[in-house]
Amino acid sequence: MLIGKIVSSNSHVEYLCQVYAAGETEPIPQPADYGFGTFVAIEESDGAELVGVIYDTTLVNPEFGSLGPRLSPQEDLRVFTPDYIVERVTLVGVVALGAMGPNGTVHQGVPAVATTIDAHVRRLAADEIRTFHRVDGGLQLAYLPMLAGMRSPLTPYLMLDVIARVMHLFPEEAPRLALLSDNLAWKARVEPVG
Repeated sequence: MLIGKIVSSNSHVEYLCQVYAAGETEPIPQPADYGFGTFVAIEESDGAELVGVIYDTTLVNPEFGSLGPRLSPQEDLRVFTPDYIVERVTLVGVVALGAMGPNGTVHQGVPAVATTIDAHVRRLAADEIRTFHRVDGGLQLAYLPMLAGMRSPLTPYLMLDVIARVMHLFPEEAPRLALLSDNLAWKARVEPVG
């Protein structure tokens, strides 16, 4: 399912995706489609895809704070100014975790090539998430150190969410993933204290 398009980047691995609104795609993405921890693919022109995860949401409403007088009510704007564009948007932050080539090759970690403006972002299916995490026949989470290095108060919770989602897809790896999750949860509780 298409979620949106890339509109900006903060770094080589951090991107802003503008979520499609009504009239831009069918079906319209619902909040659950682009929630925190959702695995996504950023489609590239050569058939490759960057694989990422949604780590933040920003709601943009330019009308907020403009409490001055209005010439017409909000409902009448479409009648009096048909070219008026609604500038409210939802932006989601996506951190790239790696890439999948058109031939099925998987790379976890910092991708060699950044994406482009207007690249389509879509939600990954469960089998694609499994493919991305099964490298050389085993489960791999080689991107976790990169995530741990992100400077965001949401990072520990993102890592815990990612591990929980992967654990659901790889039940045979549950004991190892539970140990990793417990360690990260303890660290998330202790580190803020000092």
